[in-house]
Amino acid sequence: MERITWKCQCFVCKRPIQGGRPCVVFSTNKAGLVGICHSGCSYGLHRFGYYWLQMCPPYRLNEEQLSFLKHFYPKLHRLPGGQQPNRELRFALAYLDRDYPASLVNPLATLRRFIDEHKRYAREWKYQNDLEMDFLRSLAEIQKAAKTEPAGLEVDFRP
Repeated sequence: MERITWKCQCFVCKRPIQGGRPCVVFSTNKAGLVGICHSGCSYGLHRFGYYWLQMCPPYRLNEEQLSFLKHFYPKLHRLPGGQQPNRELRFALAYLDRDYPASLVNPLATLRRFIDEHKRYAREWKYQNDLEMDFLRSLAEIQKAAKTEPAGLEVDFRP
């Protein structure tokens, strides 16, 4: 298994990453890990079909976590958002990203926190189906895809 660590080349500026909080860059068009970049270099990547996850302590993502994220971001970006109907499924899945990987320990608790926060800010509810069922179905699809197409690498930026 390949291991990405310090002194790997930045995807954007092509310089080695030697400190800070590096970002793991994923494609939003198809399932794939694109590379690693400096946190400062990640600005604006979303305009080009990429999404990044900034590494936080302990600065490590194992193969299973990377495989999940590799399939998570394309699924997330295919769902309706903004002011479109059924946008809440995308918002609920994006809420998982706030505290990843801890949010996957109990995804239903994360979903309930999202619903509470969504209602607290008096946002209009546009979801017409069963959000909990669709949320769990989406997670199951992502998990299945992650098992069939693993990332084959890990990211370890521990000091």
